[in-house]
Amino acid sequence: MSAISDQKVILEYLHRRLAAGDTRYCTIPTIRKNTGLESSNQYLLALTDDLESAGLVITRQAYQMSGGRLFQITAAGFDAVETGDIPVRVDSAAWTGRFDLSEHQKSEIRRILTEMRAIIEAARLSNARKVNALALIESAEKLVETPDPLWPEIMRLLRSPTLAGVTGIASLLITFVQIVIAAASS
Repeated sequence: MSAISDQKVILEYLHRRLAAGDTRYCTIPTIRKNTGLESSNQYLLALTDDLESAGLVITRQAYQMSGGRLFQITAAGFDAVETGDIPVRVDSAAWTGRFDLSEHQKSEIRRILTEMRAIIEAARLSNARKVNALALIESAEKLVETPDPLWPEIMRLLRSPTLAGVTGIASLLITFVQIVIAAASS
């Protein structure tokens, strides 16, 4: 099966849950058990990341589960399944592969991370939230500089709820994603 068909299976499962009145968030093991997808956690996380980027799924951290994530379908995802028009915009196969960024692309990513850092430093956040947000940016910066960057992990760091509420970060994240997708498709 392709990544896109696997994403549709996940979305249809989340739709069935909500349509049956189950409004709870679910875990990767729950998704795996109820969809028959026997792929790795990393692969399923990459698929759900793409669904979240498309606005079809919402996630939240599950701190009690050692940083795991919980998933639920959004209204847009529910409607997409209802109409049969599931717009999956990104193929997760690109995220799980290895690829090289040009020096120009790497410098753009560094610039974006520097802008994110400046936004966080200027934001009116509690000290704890500011330190946590800066730690996420620092971790992403270090991973970007590795010989074979772990793009799914970098994206997971940057899509953290800690950063999500900081005004100005979302538009920079979209630009970041566009650069990585361009590198993946070349």
